[in-house]
Amino acid sequence: MKNLLLGAMFALVVPTIGAAALAQVPKPDAPASSPASAPQTTTLGVGDAAPALTIEKWVKGAPVQQFEKGKVYMVEFWATWCGPCISSMPHISELQKKYRDQGFTAIGVTSKDSRGNSLEKVEKMVTDKGDTMGYTVGWDKDRATNEAFMTAAKQNGIPCSFLVDRNGKIAYIGHPMNIDSVLEQVIAGKHDIEKLKAEAAEARLREEKAEALQGRLGPAIESSDWDSVDKICDEMVALGGDMVEQGLMIKYQIMLFQAKDAARTGAAAKAVLDGPMKDNYRALAFIAQTMVSPQSKIDGLDMGVALKAAEQAVKLTNEKDAKVLE
Repeated sequence: MKNLLLGAMFALVVPTIGAAALAQVPKPDAPASSPASAPQTTTLGVGDAAPALTIEKWVKGAPVQQFEKGKVYMVEFWATWCGPCISSMPHISELQKKYRDQGFTAIGVTSKDSRGNSLEKVEKMVTDKGDTMGYTVGWDKDRATNEAFMTAAKQNGIPCSFLVDRNGKIAYIGHPMNIDSVLEQVIAGKHDIEKLKAEAAEARLREEKAEALQGRLGPAIESSDWDSVDKICDEMVALGGDMVEQGLMIKYQIMLFQAKDAARTGAAAKAVLDGPMKDNYRALAFIAQTMVSPQSKIDGLDMGVALKAAEQAVKLTNEKDAKVLE
């Protein structure tokens, strides 16, 4: 789901929880000759042929003139002001390193926007990041690539990645932190593009239903109707797919930061620890961190839950992740 209410409400988010880690894409400065509200007639989805890249300057890496048959590409849209984009850079670099010899190229595409993203800032960031941005980076020409991918696919949050398979078809659209399983299939040539297309359609339907729930969530929070918040989040979980994680983590954060209710917070945290997210070490570490944070300051919080979350996260990462160990 794009621009989920949670992302706007809280600065602390779990990097891998879908759109909760998306930053809203600002509107570009419109050329004087452009109509104020041109209708969007183009659509782009999983299973479609990938549009061509229109790059004005290749800031890093060898130019990619076209998507070559037999090779795999990830086109990721980002900006210098986007925190979630920066958080995703090490992971994208890892993917590039892991699959480089198997014909994989990750391409970070960015362009001028109303929030000050500029070629100068991009070049400086690419230089400063070094190996943290260990992949190809291109400066979009007049946002043509952004229009061909992001606008056509009706995506309005970044980072957003498009996975192009060896036949030039789009196999995935979404957050780069969640691309791994599909990328592994595509690299191995074991993906079913029609199945992925159907799954993407189902996911979009879930998003539409979740957006309707989001519309009910805001008023419930404003009126401190925590019973309704509980019910709405449970309905989101019931949608299945990635909405399970959305619903669970939204409930936890609302009960902790908004309701400041120790009992509800503990119950929401336990639902994460003992449920379908029990192997998500980032979510577990986030719960441990936030429960002991000075921002919480709620009497009666069960710190045993925080300890269990921390221990579980450490175990899942084999005691090798510095942030989790902290």
